[in-house]
Amino acid sequence: MASSEEYKITKLNSNDFNEWAALFRAYIDFYETTIPEEQYRKTFERIIDTKSDLYGLAMRRQQDGSSDGKMIAIAHFFPQQTPWSEKNIMLLNDLFVDPAIRGKGLGRKVIQAVADISKEMGCLRLQWLTKHDNFTARRLYDTMADASFVQYRMGI
Repeated sequence: MASSEEYKITKLNSNDFNEWAALFRAYIDFYETTIPEEQYRKTFERIIDTKSDLYGLAMRRQQDGSSDGKMIAIAHFFPQQTPWSEKNIMLLNDLFVDPAIRGKGLGRKVIQAVADISKEMGCLRLQWLTKHDNFTARRLYDTMADASFVQYRMGI
């Protein structure tokens, strides 16, 4: 009998730190940057705190109906105010899919899950950004949304 592989998107819970941190570290490494080691724990605690406005989702691989599959993708997002509307804009801040499993439409499913949550929360829209040279991700993003702005960053 061949194994059947499926994927499920869930909220993060307190038992997820190690798997989540491994994926978040890979994301940080992908962008060739660093954050202090203690920031991983602080960020995770904010995500699982039900009073926080920082949210996270995980995509898990499920083998033959098993509900405790390996985490293969994460997304972090939060609402932000805009003077253009009374509704919030949802910002998808981080999205990472394990490189070994890319190309199966999983990133699209995670983005859509964040969009669904954004709609449920009454947000005006979902938006995100990526590095200008992240062409693999941009091929996906260009099929899902419009890109009409340039971002500038000024250290302070």
